[in-house]
Amino acid sequence: MSKILGSLILAVPAFAAAALLWSHLSIQTIEPEFPSFEQILAVGADSADLPVELRLLDTASQPMARSGVLERSLDPDPEAEYVMAFPAFALEWADGRIFLIDLGMERASALSFGEPAERLLGADPIEFHADVAQLLGSAIDRVAGVGFSHLHTDHTDGAIRLCESAERTIPLFQTPLQVDRSNYTTRPGRARIERAGCLDPTRLSEGPLYAVPGFPGLSVFATGGHTPGSQVFVARVGDPVGSRLWVFTGDLANHIDGILHNLPKPTLYSLFVVPEHRDRLDLLRRMLAELARQPGVDLLVSHDLRQLEAMGLVQKE
Repeated sequence: MSKILGSLILAVPAFAAAALLWSHLSIQTIEPEFPSFEQILAVGADSADLPVELRLLDTASQPMARSGVLERSLDPDPEAEYVMAFPAFALEWADGRIFLIDLGMERASALSFGEPAERLLGADPIEFHADVAQLLGSAIDRVAGVGFSHLHTDHTDGAIRLCESAERTIPLFQTPLQVDRSNYTTRPGRARIERAGCLDPTRLSEGPLYAVPGFPGLSVFATGGHTPGSQVFVARVGDPVGSRLWVFTGDLANHIDGILHNLPKPTLYSLFVVPEHRDRLDLLRRMLAELARQPGVDLLVSHDLRQLEAMGLVQKE
């Protein structure tokens, strides 16, 4: 019996190491074609039916040191505070239909998710605000489509409460890579979506820049880098003359400085917490920084609450 137990004890870390290695090798092969800058900048340019409003629905937030999310800090104080957001984004068209990008978390998941950052990074306790269904209120009846920047649970967990409140089928729009490829970090998020029951997967076609059918002014492209199914949504919001092009970067970076100054995430994070394609992320950061320099284009970094607020997004009450 002792030999069997000893073998099992040795097998567990060996299995974990093998899974980690496989995930690293796998994500290195995911390098989808990017759309051209001209294609991205042209999103919604010829449409008269653009989304008229973009709202931030922040389900939770957690203050921590910037050193926990960047390889190095530009701030003289290496412990300068950063507030991590866990948002959904709501795009609304003139006829009232709403498209949600990411769904944030529920209370129990948020409290559990914040604990490792408290223990390992000295973060403050996470503060849960409300789930996406509570933040939408009666507007939940107008949600007509959903998309995810990637399938980690802090982005997909709100699907269960959304489905409990909506009580109807809602199309879920995904690039082929997000449909076909996953790893151990995204399977729990995929399971939450399936368990929620109301999201109907719709596989997009005709990339690399995929127009989202039924939602003029909204497109998406696959990126890889962070997870096998990571993707970036692009939305033109406002009237055709005074519109802004919003680029939803997901977790390709966790802080706007990561993109604007090409600062990677901490090495230990990319090696052991979430197996990432670091060269691919370097390419993506430089691409997104160039996009941010174009007139009328703004980036939205999902987890950087102060950057989201600086962009003028208003938390929906």
